[in-house]
Amino acid sequence: MGLWTNAGLTLVATAVQSNSASNTAISYVSISPGCGTLSAAITASNVYTALALDAPLVVALSSGQTLTVTDGSNSETVVTSGIASIGATSIPINSWTAAHSYLAHTTGVCPTPLATDLTLYNETVRVAANAGAAGASAGESLNAAYFDGTQATAVYMLVGYWGGSSATSTLATGTLMGEDIQYWNHTLNNDSNMYQADSQI
Repeated sequence: MGLWTNAGLTLVATAVQSNSASNTAISYVSISPGCGTLSAAITASNVYTALALDAPLVVALSSGQTLTVTDGSNSETVVTSGIASIGATSIPINSWTAAHSYLAHTTGVCPTPLATDLTLYNETVRVAANAGAAGASAGESLNAAYFDGTQATAVYMLVGYWGGSSATSTLATGTLMGEDIQYWNHTLNNDSNMYQADSQI
């Protein structure tokens, strides 16, 4: 797990650190496969004006939206040149010269997290977070949730941290406290992953 910072990824910094009590600001964690995976490989130094997808989009994209293309080791951003509607299997983008090569079927695409986001794009699975604990530094808090290998296999791209009185196990409830891109391409019934928010205020 990486450090959860305010480098454009933190939406609401309301976590309160305490050495004597658990931090309950974050109550749920959810994951999203983003826009899915690329159906065609990307070759470094080649120019692209569209991203072909393995499966149709289930959530639309707007024109001018920034997307992140990543394989877990390398990441680059692109900008949509038009609307990509629900059901589309290709995303139009402004001319992009790839700096890295990416494999088909395992390279993921997702909207780049913004500080203004109120929802998690294509939120798919949500689980309760632990009660939270104070970190070692002043103002630091740790909140984590465990996703087991029975979750539908996919490249999970986005992680959202939720809180507030209206947050429940139902998708899209509560306040989005923060989001991040955390790559997880797991094998069904064979592995698992824990996402942890390490926030410092």
